Amino acid sequence: MQSQLSEITSPVVQSHFNGTAKYQSQIPEVLPHEKVYTILTGDERFRLSGASLSYDSPSYFTDFFLSSPGITSLSIDRSTKVFKKICEHLQGYSIKIDDEYEFIFLLMDANYFRLRKLKERLLLEPFHVSVGGQKFKIPKEVLSMKGNHPNFFSILYNTMMRDPYSNNDAMIRPPAMKPYESNKSPIIFSELLHGLYGNSIEIRNEKHREDILNDCRYYQFFALEQKIIKHQILKNPFTRREEIILDYKDVKKNGLLNDTMDSMIDHNAPYTIIKYSRPFVDENIYRDLILQLESTEVNLMVNATLRFSNLLITGKIANTLKNLLSKVTDDYIYEKENGTHKLTVLIRMDDSIGNLNGLKMERGWLNTLMDVNNENSESENIGMKNGNKIIVIKLLNSQWTINVQGRSKIWMNGLIFEGVLDESHFNAKRIFL
Repeated sequence: MQSQLSEITSPVVQSHFNGTAKYQSQIPEVLPHEKVYTILTGDERFRLSGASLSYDSPSYFTDFFLSSPGITSLSIDRSTKVFKKICEHLQGYSIKIDDEYEFIFLLMDANYFRLRKLKERLLLEPFHVSVGGQKFKIPKEVLSMKGNHPNFFSILYNTMMRDPYSNNDAMIRPPAMKPYESNKSPIIFSELLHGLYGNSIEIRNEKHREDILNDCRYYQFFALEQKIIKHQILKNPFTRREEIILDYKDVKKNGLLNDTMDSMIDHNAPYTIIKYSRPFVDENIYRDLILQLESTEVNLMVNATLRFSNLLITGKIANTLKNLLSKVTDDYIYEKENGTHKLTVLIRMDDSIGNLNGLKMERGWLNTLMDVNNENSESENIGMKNGNKIIVIKLLNSQWTINVQGRSKIWMNGLIFEGVLDESHFNAKRIFL
């Protein structure tokens, strides 16, 4: 919308956007100012001076009377109600637009009568929308902020503002138009507007958050969405850096930062944690990213024989994480086997804690698990692959940092987790309806 404004508005209207509105007191004498002209619409007659008709010229009216010397009356087949507002505009009044239908009808006739100043006036008008049967009037500046623009409404209004006569001079009258009426929740939309005005939205529960986010994405309020997604920002007293905890589904690829070397790798360079800045919100403030993986498709694969472990992630989450990791590293294995996505990443769990089969695991738990299973070769938790003892832990929920050295080396560092080794312990976590 802003680019359209700069293209079609006059310097007078543009100065209004800059807060220095100036008004032209001189009216061009296209028609004799003192002469009176009669325009008949429906069963009503409107008497307008040449000054009023010249105010917004050239137009349908001035062209008609200039091309027909001696004629001072014109009959038009348009709405009387709408034309009353047009007369107020021509007489220099600031017109009041009551609802979305009146806006559309004035826009149609502004194009039909070629009233440039009226169309410029309409460009300054707030968005008139109806959501769930409730009417809203939204100032344009509220919807013009970075990240929330372009949006559903600005795109819609850009389409409506196109002059239907620009490519079809043979049209007899404007094509029928009607305003957009959304069947979305007016209550949720009111809350979104509250947030767009710079206020905090009180999230009542996770279902409420989901409803708010769904409508944010529907209307394309992406900056507001980033403020509402579930997250936590904290200061790590040991690294002395800020961290941001996000669910993997809420991480945007363009917010990730690998600030190590991208080309020739210094193999003595230290690893660094991938950092994240929420698009449109954090203004390039980057924090250490803590990635939360809540899914039944995350598997901790422990090779007890060779004493190393990795993550094997399958399904949609594998594809999502691959797309994120590809921004910061090439060091992962991704394959699609029989229609199933598989992602493998090296990990460390040195300082991780959590719960396994309902039991609390302290620092060093993974080494203990490998020792126990190496001693007990008949354990039901162990599988064999290529002569190695493999333990598969289903990580139902876990948090990780992503550590990189350039683009060629990566490992994910486990912080906290909740997992099970078998279906019976998974069943223990079930709850009754």
